[in-house]
Amino acid sequence: MKARGLTRSFGVLLVASVSLFFLQSANAVLLFSEAFNYTSGTGLPGSTNPGNTTAWSSGNSTRFAIGSGNLTYAGLADLSPSGNDLVLGNGSASSTINTFTPQTSGQIYYSFLFNPTAVNGGNQYFTALNPGTTAPGGSGDAIDAYYYTDGKIYLRANAQGATAGTGSALTLGQTYLIVEMVDLTAKTASLWIDPDSSTFGDTAPTAAASLSSITATSVANVGFKSQSTAGGPYTIDTLRIGTTWADVTPAVVVPEPSSLALAAAGIGLMLGMIRRRRS
Repeated sequence: MKARGLTRSFGVLLVASVSLFFLQSANAVLLFSEAFNYTSGTGLPGSTNPGNTTAWSSGNSTRFAIGSGNLTYAGLADLSPSGNDLVLGNGSASSTINTFTPQTSGQIYYSFLFNPTAVNGGNQYFTALNPGTTAPGGSGDAIDAYYYTDGKIYLRANAQGATAGTGSALTLGQTYLIVEMVDLTAKTASLWIDPDSSTFGDTAPTAAASLSSITATSVANVGFKSQSTAGGPYTIDTLRIGTTWADVTPAVVVPEPSSLALAAAGIGLMLGMIRRRRS
């Protein structure tokens, strides 16, 4: 009986020790998240993941298709459980949105992984944050992201002009981390593309692009837009919305060598005790 108890204790210790190798930030408080944990080949519209209370609104399932894969980004903690990804296509105009608790002041951050597989055929917006149940609509959005024919991501907020967010075109087939922020109090908006991973889970670095004097007063939904002209396909994954930079950029934390050594010593001690009991 004692041996079985020790074996059971060892199992608990082993699980706890192994989990030390890769920890995700437990401090993030998200307004909304989406890992696209749905069956490959189905459509996003109408789907509800376990972490959200509402379903994605109706839209063209072909244009918002669930792909068979999972985008990852070095140093960025994955959502758990991770799922597949979203393949945003073109050929007909369609939108789909999902809602979260309305925000009327302060900063709201929005991060997602983006992998372009084709050069865009037009200056197209593809995702946005908006008040109520307003679908992405371009210049009228509270904040959105454009993918231009020059291969760059641009930021737009309300009727403000788009601002370049990168110094060079995105590389096709490469995964990028994109973060946007709208400050409903200060009336500013900002964009980051592939921010320094040393800032993950900490504070925001200097933005790649910013806008001032925006007119947005609230946000309550996140949406995607499929265009009728050439725009995509793009692969999107690991969507987070929160009120701080740390919320939407949780870092994968690798324990210090001293912690690993302590865990190894504990496992060794437990194994020794089990051997002595059995002998």
